[in-house]
Amino acid sequence: MATKSTTTSVSPRTLTDFIEEFEKYSSSPKYSLDCYRGQRDASWPIVAGIFRPEFKDLLTIERKAVRDLISVHPSEFATDETMFDKLVRMQHFGLPTRLLDVSRNALVALYFATDPGPHGSDPIDGRVTAFAIPEEREKYFDSDSVSCIANLANMGSDEKGDIYRLKESLIELPEDEQIKKFNDDCVIKRLHQSIRSEKSYFQPIINPIDLLLPYYVHPKMSNRRILAQSGAFILYGLDPSKEIFYPYEIEETHFLVPQKAKEPIRKSLANLGINESTLFPEIDKAAAWIKKRYSR
Repeated sequence: MATKSTTTSVSPRTLTDFIEEFEKYSSSPKYSLDCYRGQRDASWPIVAGIFRPEFKDLLTIERKAVRDLISVHPSEFATDETMFDKLVRMQHFGLPTRLLDVSRNALVALYFATDPGPHGSDPIDGRVTAFAIPEEREKYFDSDSVSCIANLANMGSDEKGDIYRLKESLIELPEDEQIKKFNDDCVIKRLHQSIRSEKSYFQPIINPIDLLLPYYVHPKMSNRRILAQSGAFILYGLDPSKEIFYPYEIEETHFLVPQKAKEPIRKSLANLGINESTLFPEIDKAAAWIKKRYSR
């Protein structure tokens, strides 16, 4: 999946521990950009929601699910200019997509890693993952490469399978010839149509590798929650479970958060103004946090 993974040997038990471990990690950066993700369960796979095992049926009907949601709530998507914009909104409302939420703020990720889980659930270790992003894997919301991957959500399951098999059948060809034959195929021409619906000027020169590799995407900072959480996304292509060898990999480093450390770390984060109310600026979230804070 074009990532390399390592785990820190020390598990942070206090906020100070985490900051010290983070300082060690960031003191010799390999790339100019890092982002972070916190998960309350360290055993969860680090992959976009639609690729998780429990949503395998949703993945097979991704195109239908996208259309169903837009059909039911068209006004919510009226201002979205691209498929990437639509996926961001769908993610916001809880539909699993090919986007993985990340943050540029390591302490925001730590907040999510210290989530105790639903009331009555078994205590479990959390994890913060730091992603080192090479420049070649960094894009902005209006990138053509981002449009290519985002519009895979408009392709049927069989079509996505055809795209992968087509790419594999051309792998021995020189790159120029590979790109030409790839874009001449009827299934890729259908993908061109989806992309041109948002970018009329799009040129049909998709490099097959661009549909397989993940990209870090800078979104529009127009969503209050994205702004509050210093949010961004990693956008995944056809099948992140495939092993793809590529010189510009996204590297992962993991910081385990012991379950016994979650509550004290959360209290320390709250003292720094990192809590449910500030990270989720919607009024219902703020009200819930205030109610919890003053409840006995």
